[in-house]
Amino acid sequence: RYILRSEANQIGHQAILIPGFVAGCWVAFQRFGSGRIPWARLLAPAIHLAQDGFEVYPAMAGFWRSDGARPGYPSLMDKLHRTPDARRTYLKPDGAVYEEGDRLMQPDLARTLRRLADVGGEDFYHGEIGRMITEDLAQHGGLITAEDLAGYRVCEERLFHGSFRDLAVASSPEIIEMLHILQHFELHKLGHNSPEYIDVLARCQRATFSDYATLRGTALDRNKPLTHKMVDSERAAYWARRIKQGDRIPIRGGAVDPGTTHLSCVDVDRNVMGINHSIGSPAGSGVVTPGLGFLYNNFLGHFCPLPGQPDSVMPRARLGDIVTTVVFKDGEPFIAIGSPGGSRLITAIVQCIVNVVDHGMDMRTAVTVPRFHSEEQQLIFLEPQFPESTAQALRALGNQVQRSTYMGRVQAILVRPDTGQLEAGADPRGGAGVGCYPPCG
Repeated sequence: RYILRSEANQIGHQAILIPGFVAGCWVAFQRFGSGRIPWARLLAPAIHLAQDGFEVYPAMAGFWRSDGARPGYPSLMDKLHRTPDARRTYLKPDGAVYEEGDRLMQPDLARTLRRLADVGGEDFYHGEIGRMITEDLAQHGGLITAEDLAGYRVCEERLFHGSFRDLAVASSPEIIEMLHILQHFELHKLGHNSPEYIDVLARCQRATFSDYATLRGTALDRNKPLTHKMVDSERAAYWARRIKQGDRIPIRGGAVDPGTTHLSCVDVDRNVMGINHSIGSPAGSGVVTPGLGFLYNNFLGHFCPLPGQPDSVMPRARLGDIVTTVVFKDGEPFIAIGSPGGSRLITAIVQCIVNVVDHGMDMRTAVTVPRFHSEEQQLIFLEPQFPESTAQALRALGNQVQRSTYMGRVQAILVRPDTGQLEAGADPRGGAGVGCYPPCG
């Protein structure tokens, strides 16, 4: 993210990019839906939760309590006080945050969802909801016009393809590159989460991020030469040689934006779907349009405010995509996996795949065991569950070590090749869960 003194790219109406989630869901339903379930029925559970409310669960309550902001960034409470409707929707009448067990009701959001259920997703961009959005933004100096909103189109892109051991992988270029580099190491011989194991994986992580630093925050079609270079096997071999030689890989670190959620799904026909939905940083822009009941994103902060850069602000620019990762075994879906977490979702997903493939873990264990992340210089972030002896050994190997409680929240499904049984892993680091539709008996 880029910091401006005015914070205009972080909070308020000018920080908003065109919301694409409704369009993505609408196009996916029309193009890939089975036809057996009507659009309105799909939205019914969300309408019910918004209208009748739900009890605030521990992870959500903790999110409200953790109001600390990074230097140069507005805090969560700054955002929730930005507009009257944000305060009314997400804070109690006395301005206090919701606590665990409190009931959160969102009647405005219920009305918005009910209209989308009745008239379809296009209303968000061309109809009454779209009119309310653009009028509110225009009144407060927003950058999105009615023409911008009506002209928004969903982009369909092919995933990048690579391999790990004897498996095929479809994902984004940074995940493919990291797995390609790891193929050059016999990880199972190092001992899972041993200091030597962490040191090798951390070096592979930094190698990938040194390439990804140029790609971050930009749409893939603006960096095609780099993205194809990242997934090339020769690039992975180059990094593996440097890592084995002990070369340092100096790069700058990235911000962690826990304003994202992920959903992984596998249906009875073994079709795989994943949704990675984000509004940027927590509470996004802090803007709620009167009567609509949802927060807008603040993704303008992901673009460089200076011209001439790979990720400069420009018309119709799109953010790069961190997509659902699908691992195939003998041509059939084996693992569907994804996570929120900014750059940390990349290392979280890769570690979980390695946990299953190289260490034989079941999916629940794979997403639960402690994780680590390294993105800049020799700095490794460890979860608190790692013993101090591991941290000391990593320092002896030349690393700096810090503790961190956020390593993404991985949601994954594994399809057992021998039985076809589905095995879900819901990350205990957040308010995740496993569900069946129709409900399992």
